[in-house]
Amino acid sequence: MQKFKTLADVVALAEFAHRNQVDKAGEPYFKHPKRVMRSVQDQGAQPYVQMAAVLHDVTEDTAFTPQMLLDLGVPEAAVTIVKLVDRDFSLKIWKELEVEHGDHESFPDPETYYYDRIRENRGALMVKLADIQDNCQPWRVNYLPLATQERLRAKYAKALEILNPRPVNHGFIDPDFVFNPYRPGGY
Repeated sequence: MQKFKTLADVVALAEFAHRNQVDKAGEPYFKHPKRVMRSVQDQGAQPYVQMAAVLHDVTEDTAFTPQMLLDLGVPEAAVTIVKLVDRDFSLKIWKELEVEHGDHESFPDPETYYYDRIRENRGALMVKLADIQDNCQPWRVNYLPLATQERLRAKYAKALEILNPRPVNHGFIDPDFVFNPYRPGGY
């Protein structure tokens, strides 16, 4: 069996996994994860982060599981990021924790929990921010019904607030701050 250990191998795997999928604009879906990968490449991401970027929707939108990716030889560090950005995987963990801790007043809602986990991993944060940035491109959003556009604007505004809650540090822009197009003034 072929092992998918190089970036080129993982790109081919992601392209295979997303074959026959199209986005809401009718474009091949694979173009989206490839743009997310290019974005993290442009930021100087390590190869395993680049692999996670191109695979970031594989476990949510295809029959592939994190264990299958590991069995195929995808590096564990890349699969860890894929699991962190997979909403379904995060929700499963949240539900398990809710049984034990759900009655505690500080227990987060599922969405906050999802973004908090991402924020704790620099690679996952890089991938998720690149994903949001690509999903917010006007040429992509304009294909959606207005109600969906508004729902996504609110969703991504909340995501960016959780992922980057403190934009200003003692009067100076925080070097890790991410521009939020949905925040008034963008900051």
